[in-house]
Amino acid sequence: MTVSEYLYLPEIWPKISLFTKFTVIVTVFLPYFFLYLACSADPGYITRENHAYHMSLYPYDYALFHPGNECRTCRFLKPARSKHCDVCKRCIARADHHCVFINSCVGYGNHHWFLLLLLSTCVLTTYGGVLGLYLLKAKIQEQYPMWSIWPPKEMDYSRYFALWGWGLHGDIRIGASTLLAILTSPLIWALFIYTVFLIYCGTTTNESMKWTDFKEDMNDGYAFRRPLAPNRPRNIRLEPLCPRWPSSPEHIILATEDAQPPSSEKNYPGQGEWEHVWDLKSVDNIYDMGLRHNLGDIFISDYTFGDEAGEPPAERRPRGRSISTKSGYPQ
Repeated sequence: MTVSEYLYLPEIWPKISLFTKFTVIVTVFLPYFFLYLACSADPGYITRENHAYHMSLYPYDYALFHPGNECRTCRFLKPARSKHCDVCKRCIARADHHCVFINSCVGYGNHHWFLLLLLSTCVLTTYGGVLGLYLLKAKIQEQYPMWSIWPPKEMDYSRYFALWGWGLHGDIRIGASTLLAILTSPLIWALFIYTVFLIYCGTTTNESMKWTDFKEDMNDGYAFRRPLAPNRPRNIRLEPLCPRWPSSPEHIILATEDAQPPSSEKNYPGQGEWEHVWDLKSVDNIYDMGLRHNLGDIFISDYTFGDEAGEPPAERRPRGRSISTKSGYPQ
């Protein structure tokens, strides 16, 4: 991107207006600004000093995340939605993925900066492509007024593309940078839209992969569930209360290795008989609070959800849609 800007900006600078120069400066600056913030921010490293805080951020959903699991490397209990990164060698709160572009993880502390980095890069490549097309169009039309970006009816395709080639060859730096911007923009927009889609679904990249694996277990008949009593006794050390979160799980869901219900000898939480879970439609995602609240949780630390968070844990219920109906996981 930096090389393209080095080739592109000196060529277009004398040809654009003062206002366009201002918008170009802002558009070029923002991706580097958000890149710095995404790289320098703490992605959500879990340490012994802040472990209790991260344990209280999210409740365990008793499907993807169960209380009592210990990270073998960091040697402490894993908070809900966390993941140990093999690259960073640390546990990350609300881990999304490890990003090679920022050389860090995307998690609770920098997810919002990563999202803004994607958005600003989308705007940059799109704006660069559109501006380059405008300048190339003006150059070609100086010599060939009948030419336009869309093939004119009076012009055959061979002449149309020949004039495109003439325009690109005449301003090779603008032409090459414009083509690069046009070709890369759809890829960056796709990544941004997918990231926003995951936020809309109330999940992360890490969790979406876990749900995909769970769906395979369901198809094979290895997944079971049974109700969780809302007033069940809790081990506060293993499962601390999450006062800010307005939803709690109604079922425990497990996958076995022999397609038989979990053994009663292991004293799993819950009451009643185990039943097969065949589809994600019957699974509620307690981390999906709706797009507005999901974005609030991304952008605001210790985001509060209103009056619902003040309800006793026994009265909280899942509020999001089922996994398959909203998240588009394999059916």
